[in-house]
Parts: sequence; structure tokens; C-alpha cells
Amino acid sequence: MEHLKSIQSSSTTVWVLLFAVAVPSLGASTDVGELPPPAGVSVEFDRDVKSIFESSCFRCHGPEHPKSRFRLDNRESALEGGENNHDDIVPGNSAQSKLIQYVARLVEDKEMPPAGKGDPLTTNQIGLLRAWIDQGAAWPKGAETARRETRMSVTPVVQWIHVTGNKQKFREDWSQKEGFTSGYERFEMTEPVGKDAELKVEGRALFPQEDYRIALTLARPDLGFVRAGFDTYRKYFNDAGGSFSNQPPPTLNRDLYVNNGKAWFDLGLTLPNWPKLVLGYEYQFRDGNESTLQWGLNTNGTFKAVYPGYKDLNEHAHIFKLDLNHEVAGVSLEDNFRAEIYDLKTTRISQGDAYFFNPNSIGIYKETYRHFDAANAFRVEKPVAEWLLVSAGYLYSRLNGDGSISQVFDSVATPGALQAGDSSQSITLSQESHTINGNVRLGPWQGLTAAAGAQAEWQRRNGFSQADLRIPLPGSLANPFSGLSDTDRSAVDETFEVRYDRIPFTVLYGDARLQQERIDYYENGFVDDGFGDSRDFVRDTNARGDLKQYRAGFTISPWPRVSLDASFTHHDKRTDYDNRSDIDGSQPPFFFPGNGYPAFMLSRDIKNDSVTARLVLRPATWLKTTLKYEVTATDYHTSTESSTNVSLGAFFPGGEILAGNEDAHVYSINTTLTPWRRLNLSTTFSYSQSRLLTGVNDGAVVVPYRGDIYSVLSTATFIVSRSTDFHASYSFSRADYRQNNEASGLPLGIGYDRHAVTAGVTRRLLKNMTANVQYGYFRYDEPTSAGANNYRAHAVMASLNINLP
Repeated sequence: MEHLKSIQSSSTTVWVLLFAVAVPSLGASTDVGELPPPAGVSVEFDRDVKSIFESSCFRCHGPEHPKSRFRLDNRESALEGGENNHDDIVPGNSAQSKLIQYVARLVEDKEMPPAGKGDPLTTNQIGLLRAWIDQGAAWPKGAETARRETRMSVTPVVQWIHVTGNKQKFREDWSQKEGFTSGYERFEMTEPVGKDAELKVEGRALFPQEDYRIALTLARPDLGFVRAGFDTYRKYFNDAGGSFSNQPPPTLNRDLYVNNGKAWFDLGLTLPNWPKLVLGYEYQFRDGNESTLQWGLNTNGTFKAVYPGYKDLNEHAHIFKLDLNHEVAGVSLEDNFRAEIYDLKTTRISQGDAYFFNPNSIGIYKETYRHFDAANAFRVEKPVAEWLLVSAGYLYSRLNGDGSISQVFDSVATPGALQAGDSSQSITLSQESHTINGNVRLGPWQGLTAAAGAQAEWQRRNGFSQADLRIPLPGSLANPFSGLSDTDRSAVDETFEVRYDRIPFTVLYGDARLQQERIDYYENGFVDDGFGDSRDFVRDTNARGDLKQYRAGFTISPWPRVSLDASFTHHDKRTDYDNRSDIDGSQPPFFFPGNGYPAFMLSRDIKNDSVTARLVLRPATWLKTTLKYEVTATDYHTSTESSTNVSLGAFFPGGEILAGNEDAHVYSINTTLTPWRRLNLSTTFSYSQSRLLTGVNDGAVVVPYRGDIYSVLSTATFIVSRSTDFHASYSFSRADYRQNNEASGLPLGIGYDRHAVTAGVTRRLLKNMTANVQYGYFRYDEPTSAGANNYRAHAVMASLNINLP
């Protein structure tokens, strides 16, 4: 489920923006002698030019709301030019084509792409565009004009999957249900409407996979568009629990899956010289049953928490949006508004989860949560000059929510009789936040580019609840409870970046991030036990965080066929706690008097260092190899105060300790071979090794958690003839990542091998008809489940792609 996401602004201060708007254009003359020379090769649009347009031009000059009414998606529109020029592209004369002069950044205030809209084109890219124009500026067949004809593409598909072993584990891994599947892998139709509008319909439909999509777009250039659609798919879950002492895991004998989907409707206005406006609505949902890791105690005498649990889920969200984009005097203005109405209902079922851990009992937890969340982000951006870009933004959000919870347990004293546990019908939450940030980019000056930014955040959260607390035993009384929680958070982030590329064959870069954070917590809870005695809890804690992160690296390519990237990152986050009040006034037998968690903690410090290196070798035109290595090391330090627990008769000296250490090494290699034009081979292998050690100062109190993970992905394509291709792939993954702690506890982690092999043939039957037949074999072995999750699967698939006309 996609929840309402924070709308991040990358922007800077308003006073810098006002200065930027006031800078006039200087209007320099054009010296075409400074243009890079045309590339000395035969240029093809699809191979050489299309990727440049897509990455650097279509954002502003595509078919939808093109700037200056200049479109580059077809030849007719491109040669017609925009509203200011009619010689943007002059076939046979690239030097006099305004497009080339702009991308070469020879015309001041007309540099393309503009600052902040994309990276400047390289000398090689400009040379390719020049050669393409000099050679006639040819588009591929069918793209000479904005074609006004009905086009259709449909791909019917049939598939059969046979699975032996754990069918639900296969579904979870591959998001496919065994048996027969038919439908349409993809269908698409484009239909001209009226003089210059166009209707596009695309989607898929796979039965009985419950995988459907239909999307419609009706668009008219220089006016607007309407978009609508519906999309749904199913996610499967395994119903097995954990294994202990080589015993098969218990199962729920339930078919667990969740249907995920969304429906949307957008209305856009794209009038020339008007703000671009998009008004939309989206409905999202998740509905079904999914497995959980809240496992209960098993009933086979092991008294281990391996019995699987599941959750009934019903989640809905209504999202409303309003987006505005406009440009005034070279200043880009953007405003994004989102409002969400969210509703969640869950029922969790856990066996062996009752009071006193009765292994035969069942716990049922029902929860509801609703909220209304609204957020608005405003952003401005101005390229002051080729060497200066500034921007600023502000985000405001407000959330109001409420929820409830109730617990019911199988009775310990009277098995089979459900008893009520804790419940609350009144849990409220409110949250308000403000974020303002800004960035400035400077350069390049003699190969030096720098950027800096700052962001300030403030957030306040208030919560309140009233509940009945009770021990789930027959005749137990409810103890009224009330509590409140307030949190205030403020933070300031600063970022700095620098890049230098004037050293031959070398680029040096570095960046830094600093954060100062303060969080004030306040909690107050009160319980009336009904016997004249009460228990309350008060906490008043201030936390201050300080983050420092630095990165430095380089890229060097001394020879055309060799390049090396390497970087080092240091991350240090320290949090200090000032626990002014943290009092638990409860009494035995269920609680102990004295300070509660985390009052004894004074500070926490997490330090991480990582090194990454990548070597790319191209010893021949038919061979490319990339080797990558990464190592990370993390230390966890905590500092506590001394304390005495009277009930336990124990004294804890406190002080600073190295609480944990984590190390990881990741190796990977990718090789691509094309020994001749008809054969392409590619293989990627990766291996990671990691270890997590806790209780470092006191020795191996907890068994180290360590393991290895391997993965391989290989593909091969062989072109037999102009009409026939063979293709095959192989993927493998292995995890041997577990904690060998069976003697004193439950073994954690997993060990498995997973293989997938596919092979097929593609045959072009006619000019507009292509058939594909494919076979797949899938194998999974998991020793840590005593083989209960193992499966073998065979799949056969056939599809036919038809394009009209």
C-alpha cells in the first residue's frame, strides 16, 4: 500500500531567489567556430540520437506541453520549429541550426538543457547531433510526422505451471499461481480523435492470476489530457512456520494472499503560456490475509515459538492531488498538494499467545486506524547564470488520526473459553510539521563545481488514549487506564558537494552531510486497579542527536578501455539522552519499582565506515568486465548510568561499552561477451559475507549472527537468422545465513538454494507478427525448514505479438 508520501523539495532561500530574478540577459553573439566537430560516423536516430533526446530534451520539448511550442518527437514538428525560431534544425547545416548552438551553450540565456533540467551535453553527444543533422536529420519510418492513424498491439499468452512440493512457497517466490493461465500479456491501442487529439488504451489481463490493468489517456496538444485506469495484482504468502530440531514446521493450512490495487483519474490543463495544472484522484487498497512473524508457541512439546501466525488485512486510501507548474521570467514555480483519507482494519491470529504463554491458547488482536493527512509543497527555482542555480521550497503537513484495539485470549483456566484482555476504543493522534530548505549550485569554473544546501524541520506530535487493562482470566476486573504522549522534534541539515574534473582522465568528488537534531519526549500514564491502589508512569526525556557524514572519491580512466571508481564514506550518529523524569510507580508481583527503560541510557553512538571500488575493463570490443568490492564496518557504543535494583538485589555499574559490531564484505563481477554479432552472453556473480556480534565487551554472550549469500544471473541470446532468435537465462541464489543457537534457544536465520532456468525461441512469422515459446524449470531447497518448503516446478509459456497496421 502506498501511503501519502512526504513531498520533498530541493530548493533554497527566498532572498537569493529575488536576487536571481533581477539578473538580466546579456545576449552574447554566436561564434559557430567554437562548435565541436561533427562525428565522423554514419548516424542512426534510434541508436545514436533517441537516447540523447529522451534524457536531455523530451522533458521540455516532448509531445505534452512543449516549451516554446517546440516538439522533438517527430520530424515535421521539429523542422517547423517553435514560436520564436523556425531554424532550430536545418537539415544539412548543423552549424546554423539553433538546436546545436543552444546545446553547445554558445547563446547566453539559451543554454540547453537549462540549469537544473539536465546535465549539459558532452562533446561526443553534440558531435553525433551535428552529424545527424548534416546527414539530413532523418527520423525512423513512422516518426516523420505525428501520425494520425489507428495503431494496435496485442499479445495473447497461454501458460501452464506444474508444481510438486510446497505450492504456497512457489507462489510467494515467483508471484505466480500453478495451473493453467491465459489472457493478454499486454494490449495497446492508439486512436486519433478529432483534428489533433489522441486516445491511448493499454493494459493486461491474466486469468486466473487475478492480474489486471486498464489505462486510458485522452490528450490534445496545447489543451490538456484526461487519464484514468485500474490496476490490481495478487501477492502470495507461505503459511509455514519455523522448524526446530529438524522437525517439519507447523502450517496453517490456509491459502494466504493479499489483493493489491489502485484506481485513478487525472485531469490536466496544458495551454500554451499558461500554468500546467493537474487535478487528480487515486484510490488504493489492500485486502486479504498475509503471514506474520508473530509466531506462537508450538504444541508438540518443544515449547518454541514456531507456530505460524497470520493477519486479516483491510486497507483503503483515498488520495486527492493538485499540481501546478509554471515558469515566469525564467523562474520555475511548482506547487504540489496532497490529501489522504486512510482507513485500516486488521485482525491478527496467533496460536500460543495467551497470558502465561499457554502453548494451546489462541490470541486474537483487532485493530483499527484512520487518519486524514494533508500536505502542500511549494518550490521555486531560478538559473541565474550558467554557473549559478538557486532554488527554495517549503513543505507543510497536518495529520489527524484515531484508532482502537481489542484483545481476546483462549482462557488458561478454562480452555476453549475466550476471555477479554486489554482494549481501547479511544486512541487519538495529531501531527503537524514544517520543512523549509534551499540549495545553491555554483560552477563549473575551470572544472570545479560546488553545491550547498540547508534544510530546517519542525514537527509536533500529540497522542492520547483511554483503555481498559485486564489480566485475561475468568472474573478478572478491568483496570481503567489513561495516557498521553507528546513529542517535539526539530532538526537542521546542511549538505555540501564539490566536483573537480580538470585533471586529465580524472574526476575528484566529495560531499558532506551534517545534522543537528533535538527531540523532546513526554509520556504520562495512569492505571486504577480498583482496590484503592494506583500505578502511574511519567517520563520526560530530551534527546539530542548529532550526525556527521563525509564521502570522498575519484574516477580515473587513464586508457579508453580501463576505468576505476573508488570512494570512502564515514558516518557517525551520536544521540545523548537527558532523562529528567522516568518513574514507574507500580508494585510487585507483576512489576518492579525503580527506573524504567530507557532511563538508564545516557548516550548511543553508531559509527560506520565503508569503502567501495569498481574496476571496468574493456580488453576487446567484444568483452567488457566490471569488478566491484565493498566493505563496511559498524560499531555500536552505548553509555549507561549506574543503578541498583532492590527487588533483584543487583548493582549495575554503568559506563560506556562497545555493545555491538557488524562487518560485511560484498564482491561482484559482471562480464558481457559478444564473440560475434549473433551471440550475446552476460553473467553477473555476487557474494556477500557478513557478521553481527553483540555483547562485545562481555564476550560472546549471544552467538554471533553470520552468514554468506551468493547469487548468479546469466543470460544468452543467439540470433539464428533475421527471423529467429534463441534466448536462455539462469539465476541462482544461495543463503547460508543462520545463528547456530539451537542448544540454548531457537535457531535463527535461513539456509536455502534457489535455481531458475528458462529457455525459449522467438520467431517473426510475418512483418507484424512475432511468436515466442518458452520453457522454465524452478527448484528450491531449504534445509532449515526440514525440507517442508522445498518445491520443483515446470512451466511452459507461449505468446503471440500482433501489431496493426
